Amino acid sequence: MRALAQLTLANTREFVRDRAALFWTFAFPLLFVLIFGLVFSRDSATQYEIGLVNEDASPQAGVLVDTLEAMDVFDLSGGNLADEIASLEDGDRRAVIAIPSGWGASIDSGSPMPVDIHYDETRQSSQQVVVPVILQAFEVVDRTLTRSQPVVRPAFQTLRSERLSTIDFIVPGIVAFSVMNAGVFGAVNIVSLRERRVLRRLQATPVSRLTLVSADLILRMVLVLAQSAILIVVARLVFDIRLNSDAGSLAGLAGVVVLGGLAFLAIGFFLGSFTKTEQGFFPVAQVVTFPMMFISGVFFPLEFMPDWLRPVINVLPLTHLAEATRQLMIGGATTIPMGVAVAAMAAYLVVFVALAVRLFRWE
Repeated sequence: MRALAQLTLANTREFVRDRAALFWTFAFPLLFVLIFGLVFSRDSATQYEIGLVNEDASPQAGVLVDTLEAMDVFDLSGGNLADEIASLEDGDRRAVIAIPSGWGASIDSGSPMPVDIHYDETRQSSQQVVVPVILQAFEVVDRTLTRSQPVVRPAFQTLRSERLSTIDFIVPGIVAFSVMNAGVFGAVNIVSLRERRVLRRLQATPVSRLTLVSADLILRMVLVLAQSAILIVVARLVFDIRLNSDAGSLAGLAGVVVLGGLAFLAIGFFLGSFTKTEQGFFPVAQVVTFPMMFISGVFFPLEFMPDWLRPVINVLPLTHLAEATRQLMIGGATTIPMGVAVAAMAAYLVVFVALAVRLFRWE
């Protein structure tokens, strides 16, 4: 019995001293619950900006307009079709509903004209929330105008000629996520060299810190580019994802991947500068990277996040990398302008390189 107690106590001490085990046992599930709670606790009163173009003065059109205006989830704005489409392309509208001239008369004649719904398929909130609610409004109008057959027929018009699937949205996010992981966790090599006292021996040689770090940077960037290329090629061949395959987009994508990889590697070097062991590095890195995986628009659209969390989301490096990657791969209306995303990643690179160099330790 005494031996059992002693072994149990020894195992407990070993577990408590294992930071990685503590993280995965206690902190990881708590973070998981908190992050998913934040993602799916969006205020139901949040409104979506919808453009409404009414070119028909009939009573039937008036019923449709009144029904849409009565829906609290929509913030309607009227205007001409060209201006509203331009706002949709700029990301200022979630959808544009266009009621054509003569629509009411076509209903009376028994051959109802379709009502156009313009939206951007690259914004998942448009497909998953906005369009279904618009269709519900159309059903209400159907019941108001006639009880025999539907008369409000939607005609979907997207900003792209080809339709996008959920996997088209997710793959760019996975590419950005893999770049983040490769960058941050790639810095563990420096921690390992320090722990094994290799850095201490290198300190006695003519090798400078810049040379040591540059050699690791070159390897990591080659791996980041290869990893991203493999992900994209496999997704293209297996799932037939949409991809802007022109030379400019591909070159821009390679540049963004390298810039993002460098920025996250600099963050990894910074984290590694004050962790003494590999075992201590991983929990710290996971605490930094894990929340970003869920709130940076990698798997969930940014529009699904609560408004109070947006200021935090907008400064996360993975948010900018994911948005830039998605723009270059599939296009669509931008949430964060490309110039802003690139400038933010460059700023992260400069700041964390400076911090990593300042805090660098040979042992």
